[in-house]
Amino acid sequence: MILTYDSVDPLSMAMAPPPNETAIERMARERLELEAVQRSRRIDAELKAAKAAMKKHKKAIKVLVLGQSLSGKSTTIKNFQMTYAARSWSDERASWKAVVLLNLVRSVNAIVDVISHEQGFNNEDTLDTSLRDLSRAPRRTASEVTIPTEQHRSVVLRLAPLRQIEKDLKIFLGAGASEIEVSQRFITDDLQANVHLEFNKPVFQEFCVRSTSGWKGILDQVRVAQSGKDAQLHRVACHVVASCREDIRWLWNDPVTQKMLRDRQLRLEDAPGFFLDDIDRITAREYQPSDQDIVRARLRTTGVQEYHFTLDRANATDLDWIMYDVAGIRTSRAAWIPYFREITALIFLAPLSAFNERLAEDNRVNRLEDTFVLWKTICSSRLLEDVQIILFMNKTDLLRKKLEQGIRVKKYIPEFDKSNDYETVSTWLRRVFKRIYLDHNVGKTFISHFTSVIDTKATAHTLEAVQATILRNDITDAGLM
Repeated sequence: MILTYDSVDPLSMAMAPPPNETAIERMARERLELEAVQRSRRIDAELKAAKAAMKKHKKAIKVLVLGQSLSGKSTTIKNFQMTYAARSWSDERASWKAVVLLNLVRSVNAIVDVISHEQGFNNEDTLDTSLRDLSRAPRRTASEVTIPTEQHRSVVLRLAPLRQIEKDLKIFLGAGASEIEVSQRFITDDLQANVHLEFNKPVFQEFCVRSTSGWKGILDQVRVAQSGKDAQLHRVACHVVASCREDIRWLWNDPVTQKMLRDRQLRLEDAPGFFLDDIDRITAREYQPSDQDIVRARLRTTGVQEYHFTLDRANATDLDWIMYDVAGIRTSRAAWIPYFREITALIFLAPLSAFNERLAEDNRVNRLEDTFVLWKTICSSRLLEDVQIILFMNKTDLLRKKLEQGIRVKKYIPEFDKSNDYETVSTWLRRVFKRIYLDHNVGKTFISHFTSVIDTKATAHTLEAVQATILRNDITDAGLM
């Protein structure tokens, strides 16, 4: 059979200019063809970038940071960035000023609320819900109430603009800002009377921002706002807070104010985001947040947060690191499971100081007991058989402080029957965590660290050891060791 070929190329015919094409029509056609070529090249570049990003994501070291709410997860991630990604840490430093100011203003407004209610001596039900998580005092009679002075009333009036400043700073930090209702209950000691008190007011509000990229995404928004039309709002907030410096200092250091706070058993200095002792430094015109300020600053975010870090320390790996911060409240723990499948390591934070506190979501459950249960769940998960699990026994500074105040562990953890000093208690708790781990991971090495993640220098040394452990495990899994 003889094959014949048509000498006419269909593609050439399709691309050929139309007959009788005018010069204007040819210019228009060529412009459209150029735009099509440019669009095609952009798509190719985006696909290439997406493929490279996917490849980079696959190679990245992924670390899941787990623990209860307020266990120190976000602070641990901040420490990691400060230690190994100093460039991005430095870029974000100025943006933390708004967060620090918000923390400061909220503390001042909390004191103003206490004074206002003491002045009127209403019962506990009238106390603002944002204070109920801190108030641990029983009801008092009229003779037991500390009455504010005339100077207190004058100062409270002069500090009234801070209420609007708090609202403005929340707006400045993002349109997704909201108040989250969280139930919170405490187990506390009255050391003088040795009376067991329980505070059962169920609802308080904590400011939070919705962001899937956590505080890094929020800080990006702040940097844009500082260079745009919202910059004036931020400048006004800084000016107003600075103008209130003397009144804030007087109010916080005043003995009568301190007595009112003690009467309500409000310990603002133990709350996250406390900066009242740094009022002069923070309200200075040239103030820039220090590393310690950023670590202490409190900005709650909701949902699963994903943090990407390109490490720039000389002794760090050239691989990118991705750290996941998953909400720690009970209702959010189901969201942990999808992240178990592809992570390199898991850092679990156990707040040791929580031995005398109750779980926010369920006042029948001791927080430390819940941590033990959660730790057992992690250690026994088959999805984590090949994942390096690292335990941070956190908040050792607060544990030591509580033990020195005479709060006895045995009262809240009945099986503890040893001396109530820090070394004995911390060693005993480590043995409990180790026993749980080895019961479900026979032959594996138990890796743990005592930490106080607000101590940036000590935490940096801990993170160096953790990074080395994670990298060694990652190289071993790749068959290179």
